[in-house]
Amino acid sequence: MKRFKRPIKLATGWLFVLIGLITAPLPLPLGQLLALVGLSLLVSESYMICMFTRKLRRKYTLLNKLMDRIKPFVPGFLKSTIEDTDPRHLNPVALIPDRT
Repeated sequence: MKRFKRPIKLATGWLFVLIGLITAPLPLPLGQLLALVGLSLLVSESYMICMFTRKLRRKYTLLNKLMDRIKPFVPGFLKSTIEDTDPRHLNPVALIPDRT
């Protein structure tokens, strides 16, 4: 069952991001919310997506400021996604393997 969970979460994440990008120009902010939920699913399952999002936030400071600004108003799973992709909170100690 566990080997089916990851591909399903990745496919659902990509689907939400795609639908969110398509519906983003609509007057209601539903598209942005769907894109964030999809991004949350992708970041939780893919290390490459997480690093890509960190690089985007590092390169585009306006995007980084926007994510920090909306952080207090989003649900908990989105807060953890925003924290996981924050380029300022890289923990170099956690990236070095333990040699004990």
